Amino acid sequence: MQWLMLPLLTLTAPAEPAQQSYPLPCFHAPRGGELDTFPDCAAQANDGTLRLAPAHLKRLDFDRSGLATIHVGKSFHYVRRNGRTAPVMTMDNGADPFVNGRARSEWQGKIGYVDRTLRLVIARRYDGAMPFEKGFGEVCMGCSLTGDGEHHWYAGGTWLRVDRAGREVAGKR
Repeated sequence: MQWLMLPLLTLTAPAEPAQQSYPLPCFHAPRGGELDTFPDCAAQANDGTLRLAPAHLKRLDFDRSGLATIHVGKSFHYVRRNGRTAPVMTMDNGADPFVNGRARSEWQGKIGYVDRTLRLVIARRYDGAMPFEKGFGEVCMGCSLTGDGEHHWYAGGTWLRVDRAGREVAGKR
């Protein structure tokens, strides 16, 4: 009979969970406060969504729809009370407003649209997009953003219309 020698196993206590890291500063107005910059506020995922430090999420000033606005890096983001976020375009020095239930959401140079739950309802595949109007959004492929410093507009490309579900529909810009 042969005996099998096994190494002695040592039991150790489970490791402490890693400290959450929130390396990005945020610019927002806490409930009842003034606009300010807060360090160690957020971390950003590869898809552009943010993870907010719990203390900052609790301090945001949410509107009747359950949305708050926060600025991180060069982008505005909408935030829901449950922590869900979505990057949105800038319009007049603020977050792109919802028009017909859609807001433009840009990430890595491509634009789509989110709804008020912050779900991406029209994929980020366009090079340019205008806010929805009368149930449709004007979007372009191959256009580029240009401007004179204060004002910006899209030039070139092929323009088309999309409905609220993202279906491309006939019609001219």
